[in-house]
Amino acid sequence: MDRVQLIAIALGVGILMYWFTTMPQRPSSPSPVVTQRGEARPPPSAPGTPSISPVTQPERASSPTPDENLTQFETAVLENDALRLEVSARGGRLLSVKLKQYRASLDESAEPLELVTVPDRGTLLAFLGEGAFARFESETHRIVRSEPREVELRAVRDGIEVRRILSLDDAGYGARLRVRVENHTDELVHPAFQLVWYGQARPSRAPDHLQVYSLVASVDGDVERTPLQAVSPFGCAGGGGGPKAKELSRPLEWGGIDSRYFMTVAIAEAPRDASGYQGPIGRDAGQSVLSYPPFELPPGGHVERNYRLYLGPKLRSEVDSVEPSLEPALRVGWVWVRPLVELFVDMLSWTYKHVIANYGVAIMILTFLVRLATFPLTQRSMKSMQSVSVVAPEMKALQEKYKEDKARLQQEMMALYKRKGINPLTAMGGGCVLMLIQMPFLLALYFALQSSIELRHAPFMLWIQDLSAPEDFFAIAGLPIRPLPLMMGASMVLQQRLMPSPNVDPQQRQMMMWMSVFFIFLFYSFASGLVLYWFVSNLLAIGQQLLIRRKKEMATGTQKASARKTGVQKTAPQTRKT
Repeated sequence: MDRVQLIAIALGVGILMYWFTTMPQRPSSPSPVVTQRGEARPPPSAPGTPSISPVTQPERASSPTPDENLTQFETAVLENDALRLEVSARGGRLLSVKLKQYRASLDESAEPLELVTVPDRGTLLAFLGEGAFARFESETHRIVRSEPREVELRAVRDGIEVRRILSLDDAGYGARLRVRVENHTDELVHPAFQLVWYGQARPSRAPDHLQVYSLVASVDGDVERTPLQAVSPFGCAGGGGGPKAKELSRPLEWGGIDSRYFMTVAIAEAPRDASGYQGPIGRDAGQSVLSYPPFELPPGGHVERNYRLYLGPKLRSEVDSVEPSLEPALRVGWVWVRPLVELFVDMLSWTYKHVIANYGVAIMILTFLVRLATFPLTQRSMKSMQSVSVVAPEMKALQEKYKEDKARLQQEMMALYKRKGINPLTAMGGGCVLMLIQMPFLLALYFALQSSIELRHAPFMLWIQDLSAPEDFFAIAGLPIRPLPLMMGASMVLQQRLMPSPNVDPQQRQMMMWMSVFFIFLFYSFASGLVLYWFVSNLLAIGQQLLIRRKKEMATGTQKASARKTGVQKTAPQTRKT
């Protein structure tokens, strides 16, 4: 691998990591208003909010104080084949969302995965406005009906009645929330429905701490993500405060919280009227708000809002069975590379189901197929470098001879390329051009391996028991020792040494060595499935280089033998004549 290729790969990976971890964002919104609890909320003049009445902003009087224990209130449990929900009578919030078919860790006895990441607040709170409605935010509701898959909560205060009905689908990860407000007073009131999800980045000790949790919403077809935790250029989450405040104008189709493999979102029944907000509520924690503008509710009147919910994995089959409009949440990568991403994901799944039930081996097979598909490009690139290395001494002599005359140097080099049958484009960076042609395959494989939920807790062999996470081999003084990235770095060094580069100066060689070290650090915290792909790809490239070198040696030997034979034939007649 030459210097130009290494730089091309480094730039591509750097751009990839920057995009993947930061994501494009809309222009910053006005400064958020800070409540008495020190929590941010959108300003009263949020886009799309009518001026009939000030809209109640979440977190003004909603969340329990730190010393309030939510477990002391009555709860109801909803359950189907895939989900187990625990609903608190305190504000009707969700205390727990457990996925029965997914474990929290590799341990076979581990509890089902929990999607509520802020246990002291819960999540999925429906706020109704200011004034009399604000008191319902922390009101203890009465559970008037509790069934295996449906619960109804009711609260009455100052002539206003609120009913919340949460129901699970018979099977799968879908649910519905219905919120009904009845005005039994003699006055005109202005309810303003706001549905709020809370999320918090996972601590380093949590089994799923490598997941990148984000506030997520779909605005007019575009997905907006705001990470809950600061992310480094290397894709590692680190401290840095909560997410930045961001207003989302209407139409807003859905909003909630998501991670690499899972999401909890609510779909708006009237997207044209819905707007949103994403912002912090503390360190590495935030809220995702789906809002409807306030409206007039006359005495004796009632109003109802319905929300479709999805609480589960980012599996296309599961998502489509609940709400097809959530499909954009499953997309990864740039638009131009997504077809390849989907192809590679399908190939991995097909190989696992029909060839061998081991995703590590499936990754190796996929790597071989990608190498096979790009073989003509890589073969041409390697042969070009071989041909350039042959004339390297002559090029160096020309550079010394015409170092004061650049124009003459270019003429002589072009003449040399013509005599040797070398394409000038190849000599002046063709390897980089060919590498850039292969870059879509590399990016597509990155996204496919990083986003495939099938790799979560999928074992390969020996100590590699989770292809979606870095290796867990052993640690020395708290420093994890991971053989796979180290072997990958060693393969890069070997690949460089096999590449013909007689004209490379010591500084360039040193730079290429440091590039290998850089890649070891870059891949050290990556999922082992992705590192496995890169390692196997390097091994295949080394094999290809050895094959080209062997063919060249055989061709050189044949040419020498032919030359010797020709020389003997030329001298034989002269001997007989003498």
